[in-house]
Amino acid sequence: MDLDGNAFTREFNNLIKLKHPNIVRLIGFCSEDEKVIIECDGKPVTATDMHRALCFEYLQNGSLEKHLYEEHQGFDWQQRYTIIKGLCMGLKYLHMELESPIQHLDLKPENILLDNNMLPKIADFGLSRLLGEENTKKTISPLGTLGYCPPEFIKDQIISIEFDIFSLGVIIIKIMCGSTGYSHAYTTRPSKFIRQVKKSYLIEKIFL
Repeated sequence: MDLDGNAFTREFNNLIKLKHPNIVRLIGFCSEDEKVIIECDGKPVTATDMHRALCFEYLQNGSLEKHLYEEHQGFDWQQRYTIIKGLCMGLKYLHMELESPIQHLDLKPENILLDNNMLPKIADFGLSRLLGEENTKKTISPLGTLGYCPPEFIKDQIISIEFDIFSLGVIIIKIMCGSTGYSHAYTTRPSKFIRQVKKSYLIEKIFL
């Protein structure tokens, strides 16, 4: 993962202290300076080109996003439950079990990796923030991914402790009903959606 200086420092400082089975593990980092000749005002000058990269553990099954769109290889309900529970535990760790809680701010299937046993690990903390004593902040910087950002952020650029919870809810719905079913679930009444999921679960149980 190539990052500029500020993003590299932020990512490294956030990740080095994270120790949880549902958070991607930082293995190490690389930092290298290269002397290059560039032209400035018509004259050659020596400059330093900095190369930095973070190295993470390898997760054999790739991102959750890939699996959500490969519906012919869809999850069974035990796998779905395991993934949802793992995401909730990882997010609980970030929000409630650290001395300085971390808000991820870009939680989406692309940033959730699966290991060889299909256990989820939250990854990519490049946008994360420490809210500290405050429960909300306002930003003018672009954050998150459209479709996973809560209404208060889209309308007023407010970052709250509920930002990641909204994103998690979107992911859970996609895990439960698949990528093609999400657009229908979005407009379905909660009670009807629950009945549909329960029906799907029971049908799978009958045929197992």
